[in-house]
Amino acid sequence: MILQRLEDSGKPSVYADLSEPSDTIPDFKSQEELDAYIAKLEADMREAAKRFEFEKAAKLRDTIKELRTKEFLFA
Repeated sequence: MILQRLEDSGKPSVYADLSEPSDTIPDFKSQEELDAYIAKLEADMREAAKRFEFEKAAKLRDTIKELRTKEFLFA
Protein backbone atom coordinates (compact mmCIF):
# COMPACT_ATOMS: atom_id res chain seq x y z
CA MET A 1 0.00 0.00 0.00
CA ILE A 2 1.34 3.41 -0.96
CA LEU A 3 0.54 6.32 1.32
CA GLN A 4 1.08 9.95 0.53
CA ARG A 5 1.20 12.46 3.36
CA LEU A 6 -0.71 15.64 2.69
CA GLU A 7 0.14 18.52 4.99
CA ASP A 8 -1.34 21.95 5.44
CA SER A 9 -0.01 24.35 8.07
CA GLY A 10 -2.05 24.29 11.25
CA LYS A 11 -4.13 21.29 10.23
CA PRO A 12 -3.67 17.65 11.24
CA SER A 13 -1.86 15.38 8.79
CA VAL A 14 -3.99 13.43 6.37
CA TYR A 15 -2.92 10.22 4.67
CA ALA A 16 -4.38 9.34 1.29
CA ASP A 17 -4.29 5.76 0.03
CA LEU A 18 -3.13 5.93 -3.58
CA SER A 19 -2.81 2.25 -4.43
CA GLU A 20 -5.97 0.46 -3.37
CA PRO A 21 -8.65 0.26 -6.06
CA SER A 22 -12.14 0.93 -4.80
CA ASP A 23 -13.62 -2.09 -6.57
CA THR A 24 -12.20 -5.53 -7.18
CA ILE A 25 -11.94 -6.86 -10.71
CA PRO A 26 -14.36 -9.74 -11.29
CA ASP A 27 -13.50 -13.03 -12.96
CA PHE A 28 -14.41 -13.18 -16.64
CA LYS A 29 -15.72 -16.28 -18.38
CA SER A 30 -15.44 -14.89 -21.92
CA GLN A 31 -13.85 -12.15 -23.96
CA GLU A 32 -17.31 -10.62 -24.41
CA GLU A 33 -17.71 -10.23 -20.63
CA LEU A 34 -14.31 -8.56 -20.43
CA ASP A 35 -15.15 -6.19 -23.31
CA ALA A 36 -18.47 -5.25 -21.69
CA TYR A 37 -16.76 -4.57 -18.35
CA ILE A 38 -14.14 -2.36 -20.02
CA ALA A 39 -16.89 -0.45 -21.85
CA LYS A 40 -18.66 0.16 -18.51
CA LEU A 41 -15.43 1.38 -16.91
CA GLU A 42 -14.80 3.71 -19.86
CA ALA A 43 -18.28 5.21 -19.48
CA ASP A 44 -17.73 5.62 -15.71
CA MET A 45 -14.35 7.25 -16.39
CA ARG A 46 -15.86 9.79 -18.80
CA GLU A 47 -18.66 10.57 -16.36
CA ALA A 48 -16.18 11.09 -13.51
CA ALA A 49 -14.15 13.48 -15.67
CA LYS A 50 -17.30 15.45 -16.54
CA ARG A 51 -17.95 15.84 -12.80
CA PHE A 52 -14.32 16.98 -12.29
CA GLU A 53 -13.54 13.84 -10.27
CA PHE A 54 -10.13 13.50 -11.85
CA GLU A 55 -8.64 11.16 -9.26
CA LYS A 56 -11.47 8.69 -9.78
CA ALA A 57 -11.18 9.04 -13.57
CA ALA A 58 -7.44 8.38 -13.37
CA LYS A 59 -7.94 5.23 -11.26
CA LEU A 60 -10.50 3.97 -13.76
CA ARG A 61 -8.10 4.75 -16.63
CA ASP A 62 -5.35 2.77 -14.91
CA THR A 63 -7.69 -0.17 -14.31
CA ILE A 64 -8.74 -0.16 -17.97
CA LYS A 65 -5.11 -0.06 -19.07
CA GLU A 66 -4.26 -2.97 -16.76
CA LEU A 67 -7.16 -5.04 -18.08
CA ARG A 68 -6.14 -4.40 -21.68
CA THR A 69 -2.50 -5.37 -21.13
CA LYS A 70 -3.17 -8.60 -19.21
CA GLU A 71 -3.48 -11.85 -21.06
CA PHE A 72 -6.70 -13.68 -20.26
CA LEU A 73 -7.20 -17.35 -20.94
CA PHE A 74 -10.78 -18.37 -21.51
CA ALA A 75 -11.76 -22.03 -21.23
